Formats: sequence, C-alpha cells, structure tokens
Amino acid sequence: MSLTEISHKAAFIAERNHQLNKQWHTYCNTLIQAITTTRQALYLEIKSSPDEGLHFSLFNHFTLQIVRDTGFNNHTLHYVLHACDGKSRLALACAQLGCDGLLDKRVSNTDRQAVLEHCLAQISSVYDYLYQATQQDEPLTLETLACALPCLARA
Repeated sequence: MSLTEISHKAAFIAERNHQLNKQWHTYCNTLIQAITTTRQALYLEIKSSPDEGLHFSLFNHFTLQIVRDTGFNNHTLHYVLHACDGKSRLALACAQLGCDGLLDKRVSNTDRQAVLEHCLAQISSVYDYLYQATQQDEPLTLETLACALPCLARA
C-alpha cells in the first residue's frame, strides 16, 4: 500500500471518528438540555459531563449511566443502573448512535423532546418497578430489580 493510499484512509478514519465524537457530544448536550428544561419532574440529577459518560442521580439512591461502548468506532450506547453502594449494576438497554446523528436509525439527536422520550423508553421499566415497590411499601434493591426484569443482564 502506498503512502498516498494510507494517508487517504487515515483522513477518512479521522473524519469519521470526529463525526462520531461530535454526535456523542450533541446527544449528551441535547439530553441534558431536555432533562433540565422539561416541566415534568423526573428526579434525574446530572452528575457528570459527556467526557466521562453521562451520570444521573435517580432519587438520590441509584445512578443512571449512559456511556459509549469501548473500542474504536463503536456506535453502541449503554444505559446502566448502578446501586448507591457503587458495587452492583444492571444493564438496562442499548442504543445505536450513527455518524448521521440518528439514534437507532430513527431519532434525531438534536430533537430535545425525541431524545428525552428515547432515553425514557430505555429506562421506563425502572420507574415502573420503583413505583410499584413504593406503592406497596416494599424495599427495592438492584438485585430484586434484576430478578424482576429477567430479560436484562447484569453488567
């Protein structure tokens, strides 16, 4: 392979990597703006910046983490719930972020309302089980939540 061919490929790789990183930051900013400007009480408190992945405190007991998968050119976003002790975690869902700015090939990452709805769809089962446990005056740990959600896997 010639120096020109390698240079051409390197430029293409760098541009795509830049686009993907830009889309990740756009997604993070859009989601943060959507959460902070919504008139609905979600009880999600922002705890980090896009560089470390997004971390939200949920009812001051759980932490919701949204991160890109490791590896070069990886388009997968992971939604993970952590216990307050920081030791256990539960993988909730995955989504794909395209270089074109689309989440799961259908949601624009610049549309605040759509990004918020997409995120809430990924984590809605958590709210369902927290509501049920609270309504029935039962404790809920990440372990019991994992058992209640058999289709989910421990991360």
